[in-house]
Amino acid sequence: MLLSERGMSLVEPLVAMVVLSVSLLGSVGMLALAQDGIAGGARKLEAIALAESRLERLRAVPYQSLLKADLDGDGLVVGRLKVSGSEGYAVAGDGEYTARQTINGVLVTWTVRPDRPSLAHSRTATLTVTAAWSDQGGRHRTVRLGMRRANPVFSGGAV
Repeated sequence: MLLSERGMSLVEPLVAMVVLSVSLLGSVGMLALAQDGIAGGARKLEAIALAESRLERLRAVPYQSLLKADLDGDGLVVGRLKVSGSEGYAVAGDGEYTARQTINGVLVTWTVRPDRPSLAHSRTATLTVTAAWSDQGGRHRTVRLGMRRANPVFSGGAV
């Protein structure tokens, strides 16, 4: 009998199975990591979309309606704008107004800050929208968008 005709021993298939098992376990681990990344990316995309939507609503309403809680005019109050400094805010009467709304587990906060204490007499207002959520690992994540709006009826005057 020749050496080439002996066939395989039981050790070769066992070694092949161990190598294949280790590579499959690595692949499964990578798939789980990819799934977490996809879920986290989807959550971030949802938060960005909510923040952009709120900022777009703030851009679309008339300037004098920025402090109203009904931003789309459908009669539904989406949040209550409060003067910062009251109910746990830092400084009362600083001319900053804030409202919050939770949508699908994402806390959307928007702030209107006129450059003067009265919105009607201000030249511009700074609008900031923040979307906050917790990822699957329990880490706090935020997205912040902002813009400035000019008062179309501002007639001038000294600051």
